[in-house]
Amino acid sequence: MLLQMRGIVKDFPGVRALDGVDLDVAAGEVHCLLGQNGAGKSTLIKVLAGAHRPDAGELRWAGEPVVFGSPQAADTAGIATIHQELDLVPGLSVAENIVLGHEPSRLGFTRPRDAEDTARALLRRLGHPEIPPRRELGRLPAAGQQVVSMARALARDARLIVMDEPSAVLDPHEVENLFRVVRELTADGVAVVYISHRLAEIREIGDRVTVLKDGRTVARDLPARTTPTAEVIRLMTGRTTEHAFPPSTAAPGDTVLEVDGLARAGEFAGVSFTVRAGWPGWPGWSARAARRSWRRSTARAAPPPGRSGSRAPRCGAARCPRPSARGWGCAPRSARARACCSANRCTATCRCPRWAVSPAPGSCASRPRSPPPRR
Repeated sequence: MLLQMRGIVKDFPGVRALDGVDLDVAAGEVHCLLGQNGAGKSTLIKVLAGAHRPDAGELRWAGEPVVFGSPQAADTAGIATIHQELDLVPGLSVAENIVLGHEPSRLGFTRPRDAEDTARALLRRLGHPEIPPRRELGRLPAAGQQVVSMARALARDARLIVMDEPSAVLDPHEVENLFRVVRELTADGVAVVYISHRLAEIREIGDRVTVLKDGRTVARDLPARTTPTAEVIRLMTGRTTEHAFPPSTAAPGDTVLEVDGLARAGEFAGVSFTVRAGWPGWPGWSARAARRSWRRSTARAAPPPGRSGSRAPRCGAARCPRPSARGWGCAPRSARARACCSANRCTATCRCPRWAVSPAPGSCASRPRSPPPRR
């Protein structure tokens, strides 16, 4: 076994996040880690990555007992983590992101050409020679940025790569590309720990499954392709499928948004839909089309052909108030890039849309109208 974790315990003030968790990962396999939110998956991965030190238990790497005291120690050992929110720098080039922290240098000077050669070789290995090493990372689509993050992991000679919800920001065709890259990595002997809530993906890409619940290991080494989905759900939730997803008896709410004949050249056409209070989303529709249609229907600029309205009279977007004034909010696909200001306190970020003025367009540096509540 490449990785063995036995009886891992991690306590935080007032709560035990991990209570004797076991995990085995072999070289060249895709080991899927499943569990509901709060099951302990993220804490376990942080222990593996050196961000947290376990309070009890044993971790063996390539047969030897180890304790990773820092992320740098785990990185040196060959463990790379690709977080759901990619830890890349959009303003740097692809090559600069791949070698970030390990820049090739000589006599104290970095060597950009060597960095580009390294990036080019890694991208070719991953089957993406079309990605230019000099391209600014922020100009790549989400799938391309995932590939760059994998190349960055391989640049450190990673023997195990943890992928935390890697498909969460990808469209279906991009997920297929991700799976192809994962298969290429495992064919070269790299182990992959794959975390996802999408059970269909687990069945397609996984080899073995470990299930966590309430900080404990409730199942180990399940075959990913043959274990019934209902059994996996029961292990994750402690309930059968019928009780995990009870039928809804709620009556449809009032219409809050109506879009009729929305179109955008080269993107979508003839989009019509109605959103009622209490509806959670658009099942069965391309995520990208849904995002674009939502942006068009809530934009303040003059709308493309079609009409959109909310609650009462129909209106063109240019004559409607701001979406926030209509009671509309948006949780964007990339929260860190589009919805959060990491330099602010949580209270400041939450109040940002309600602030009256800001010293510069698009900034959230002014004072809130009232002081944040004490907690």
